[in-house]
Amino acid sequence: MTTPLLEVDDLQTHFHLPHGTLRAVDGVSFTLDAGRTLGIVGESGSGKSVLARSIIGLLPMAQARRAGGRVLFAGRDLRQLSESQMRQVRGRQIAMIFQDPLTSLNPVMTVGRQIVQVLRQHTDLSTAAAKTRAVELLNEVGIPDPKQRAGEYAHRMSGGMRQRIVIAIALACNPRLLIADEPTTALDVTVQAQILDLLRRLQDRHAMALILITHNLGVVAEMCDDVAVMYAGRIVEQAPVGDILERPRMRYTHALLQSVPDIDTPSHARLPVIPGQPPNLIAPPVGCRFAPRCGFRQDRCEGEVPPQREAGAHHRFACFNPAPEH
Repeated sequence: MTTPLLEVDDLQTHFHLPHGTLRAVDGVSFTLDAGRTLGIVGESGSGKSVLARSIIGLLPMAQARRAGGRVLFAGRDLRQLSESQMRQVRGRQIAMIFQDPLTSLNPVMTVGRQIVQVLRQHTDLSTAAAKTRAVELLNEVGIPDPKQRAGEYAHRMSGGMRQRIVIAIALACNPRLLIADEPTTALDVTVQAQILDLLRRLQDRHAMALILITHNLGVVAEMCDDVAVMYAGRIVEQAPVGDILERPRMRYTHALLQSVPDIDTPSHARLPVIPGQPPNLIAPPVGCRFAPRCGFRQDRCEGEVPPQREAGAHHRFACFNPAPEH
């Protein structure tokens, strides 16, 4: 049996705040094989970005606490590594694309110099060779006139170009795993499509595994092999993308899909919405965390935590009263 490239086992990340402990990631488990794409979806505040940062150890340690669990990357537990050891993993073996490319880039360094800095940190390239490679990377991600752009600053470029530069930096050392946290949120639809197409082509070319964090279920349908649905710090359903989109079982997943506009929906029709707000993770509900917002809840939902159930070989969900299979 092939060992997964990434194995997250019962991961817990808590934040100690003045008014209590916030359980941002609370018992998350999943695996990801080399070359595959896992989509992580859910509402804002569900813990997606904290999960990504927990995997690579990029959290404000003054407040965050690693409350438990393991993160195995190629069989190595990242949570047991020192910060100096993790700096050798980040950028070289695992890279991340953050939500806002402008704040991810250094405003007082040219974009070429920022790529050179990564290459010099993680490879044996000379400064001259790193500069040449930086221009090659800008060309690879579709930056026009890459030699000239390498000498410019991020604020002079469009949002789409900045995102391409962030991708170039992430791919500089040919990482085995790329984590993309809402990589197209601030971009218009045309540029979104270009960035997603670029990510797909680069993933195939470099044989990377990809974790794609997004709100957009259309992006999930187009890009992902498997999907994990997060709610209130937990994964409530995991399955191949076709099963999630066509046969969702957990009521939260079903409600998310129902709220997506359909091309056949009449223009005057109102879209279904999920009532209420996500729970306060300092004092979450005792049972199913979605129960207060669920129209199909039962008495046991409010007092018991639903266990993970199987709906197929690779389909798991946590719900006492699941949506029927169609």
